[in-house]
Amino acid sequence: MLTIYEPSSASNRPGLTRRGFLRVGALALGGLTLGDVLRLRAESPSLGKPRQKSVIMIHLSGGPSHLDMYDMKPKAPSEYRGEFSPIKTNVPGMQICELMPRQAKIADKFAILRGVQLTHLHTANEFYSGFPWQDSPRVSRPGEAQRPALGSIVSRVRGGSSAIPPYVSLNNRTDWERAYYLGIEHEPFRVGGGNYSEPLDNLRRCRDVSARRLENRKDLLHAFDTLRRDLDSKGALKGLDAFQDRALHMVASGKVRDAFDLDKEPDKVRTRYGDRPFKVMSQECNVVNHHQVEHPGKALLQASRLVEAGVSVVTVAFHDWDTHRYNFTTLRQLLPPLDQALAALITDLDERGLLQDVVVLMGGEFGRTPRIGDVTPDGRSHWPEAGFLWVAGGGLKTGQVIGATDARGERVIGKPIRMQNVLATLYSALGVDPATTFRDYNGRPQYVLEDREPVTELL
Repeated sequence: MLTIYEPSSASNRPGLTRRGFLRVGALALGGLTLGDVLRLRAESPSLGKPRQKSVIMIHLSGGPSHLDMYDMKPKAPSEYRGEFSPIKTNVPGMQICELMPRQAKIADKFAILRGVQLTHLHTANEFYSGFPWQDSPRVSRPGEAQRPALGSIVSRVRGGSSAIPPYVSLNNRTDWERAYYLGIEHEPFRVGGGNYSEPLDNLRRCRDVSARRLENRKDLLHAFDTLRRDLDSKGALKGLDAFQDRALHMVASGKVRDAFDLDKEPDKVRTRYGDRPFKVMSQECNVVNHHQVEHPGKALLQASRLVEAGVSVVTVAFHDWDTHRYNFTTLRQLLPPLDQALAALITDLDERGLLQDVVVLMGGEFGRTPRIGDVTPDGRSHWPEAGFLWVAGGGLKTGQVIGATDARGERVIGKPIRMQNVLATLYSALGVDPATTFRDYNGRPQYVLEDREPVTELL
C-alpha cells in the first residue's frame, strides 16, 4: 500500500505534514510509517568491487545453558552435569551436547568461547552493543550512557552511496537494538513476530501508480515540505527524509521484496533449514503450558538471503531460553531445531561461497546456574559468572575451543572473555575501527568500544 496525496487533495488539507504524504505499507516503529523506518540494503555488490563482510548475530533470548550445550561437565556430580551426554565432533577434543549431532559434523567451521562473563541483566543490550545498559528504571544507573548497537555503528561508518542502509533485525520482540545519538536513520529495519513474509505486501507498488508517477509524487513530497529544519537539533527530520527516499526506492525497484521472499528458495533448501513449527513449554508467570513457535530455520534462511543480497548486519532473536523450570524438557524441544538451522546456515553459506565473508555470532544474556534446582528440581537460574558464545565464518580461526571453566562450570579459569572483546573481533572482521568516536547527545565523544582488545585466538 502506497499513499501520497495529489496536489488537488493536499491543498484542501490544512496542516498536512510530511508524514501525511507518504505511507508505504503497514509496518511501523514507534508510531512512524514504513516510509519513516525502512532501511534495508538488498542490492548485490557491484561487479568488480570486493565484497564487504557481513555479520549475522543470533540472540538466544533468556540465557542459554552453557553446561547443557557447549561446556558440558560429564564428570561433575549429578546435581551439576544434568541429563544430557556429550558427543564427539569432527574436531579432536571438542565435545558438544548429544542433541546437536548436525553441528558435531561441522565443528571445524565454528569456534566455542567458554568462560564468557556477562552482566547480570535480562536484556540484549550487551550482546548487540557491548554495553550493559538497560532501558528500565529498575536497573538503570545514573550517568550510564546509551550506546548504539553494532548494526547502527556499521551503518554509520560504511555509509556510501547505497540508497538503503545495511541493518535488519528479525523476530526481535524487544527494543534493545538502538542507534541513539548516531541518528534514527541508522536504526534497524525490524521484521518481527516470526512472520518473515510480513514485509512482502508492504513492498509492492500500487497497480494504478506507474514508476514515473511514483517519481513525480516523490518530487511533490519535497515541494510540500514546510517543516523548519533549523529547529531540528537532533537531525530527526534528516533521518525521516532518508527513510522516505529509501522506501520509495524499495517499492520502485522490487529488489528488497525478492530478498525477503523465501519462496524464491527451492524446497530442498527450505527443508534443509527446517520450516515446521513446533511446541515449546512456556514458563512465564508461574503458569506452565505449551505454545507453538516458528522453526528457527525460517529466520536463518532469511538471514542468509539478506546477507547474500548485500545487507551488512542481520540480527535474529529466538526466545524461550529462560529455563528456571523444566530446563531439560525445554532444551529437548529447543536444541534439535536450532541444531538443524545452524548447521544448515553454515553449510549453505559455505556452498554459496559466502562463509569467509559472513561472521556468525550466537549467544545469550548469560549462562545458567551450574547446580540444578531453581523454581523446579530440574530448573536452572541465571549465571553471569560463566557462559558461552559461538562464532563461525568471516575468515576467523574456527575449529577450536577458546577459554575454560572449572570442573563444575561455575568459575572462569584464566582470563574471562567479555562481550566487548568479542565485538572488537567482529568490528575487526568488518573493517571498523572500535577506537572510532562519535559525539553523544551532549556533544561528548564516545568510543565505539571502551575495551578494544579482540579475542586474538580468533584472528
